Amino acid sequence: MAGWIISLVGFIILFNVVGKQQRKGKNVSTIRKILACILCFHINWIGSLLLYEPVMEVFDISTDGFMNMNGLITATVIWMVIAIIVLVVTSYTQELLGPLYRTVRTTQMVFLFLPIILLVLFFFVVSFK
Repeated sequence: MAGWIISLVGFIILFNVVGKQQRKGKNVSTIRKILACILCFHINWIGSLLLYEPVMEVFDISTDGFMNMNGLITATVIWMVIAIIVLVVTSYTQELLGPLYRTVRTTQMVFLFLPIILLVLFFFVVSFK
């Protein structure tokens, strides 16, 4: 967990350094877009990791038993809720993000729909068991 937080701080610093070098022009560099996507991933991952155990305890979700997918479904729902929250916050901070708004919005939309697709695919594969 500490490694993820340290890397998040490192990417934020790197993002700001690259951003300060590019303030002169209005175009956003590809490196800055990639760093924005990595930051979005870190935000979703750390948020999911921090919320997983409390959600499992509050809702008394059991992961005992063979082929029990309650933990996977819980992690997927937490990931999607965090993606929705970041999308809502992004819509309110559109002017602050500037040219990176579309990058962050697209990244979070992918993070929102990718778990749904993977979960449906996983259920499909499990159904062959």
